[in-house]
Amino acid sequence: MRRKDREITDQSFMREVLQEADVVSVAFNTGEFPYVLPFNFVLYGDSIFIHCAAEGRKLDLIGRDPKVAFCAAVDIRVENTTTRYSSVCGTGIATLVEDDTLKVETLKALAAKYKAPCVFPLPERTLAATGVVRVRIESMSGKRSRST
Repeated sequence: MRRKDREITDQSFMREVLQEADVVSVAFNTGEFPYVLPFNFVLYGDSIFIHCAAEGRKLDLIGRDPKVAFCAAVDIRVENTTTRYSSVCGTGIATLVEDDTLKVETLKALAAKYKAPCVFPLPERTLAATGVVRVRIESMSGKRSRST
């Protein structure tokens, strides 16, 4: 990191940013150019969980190469000519969650985070059509641009 004065190595800071952020951007490897998508998500244990359709390009890409990168930011504001923020960037291994118990737990956590009016238990058909991707965090770095 070029600006060492802005680097935050405290794991609790990084977890807090991931808990507070509304969106995480995840980059997938296409072999040619990165494919980056924004997701609503939840930090659950040692992983980021996102929900998606049970099929599609991102799942095809994960099947070819599960290595991803991610980034989330909070407290973004412009002060004069400087942007202030707290952010986390990292890498991880993405997999489709196959275990229905874990899938439901993380969907409940997502619903709670976003205060979504989801009804549980989910009908089997809905659960089968809903994909949940786990990004097991491999590395993270934090950064904060503070007010002077």
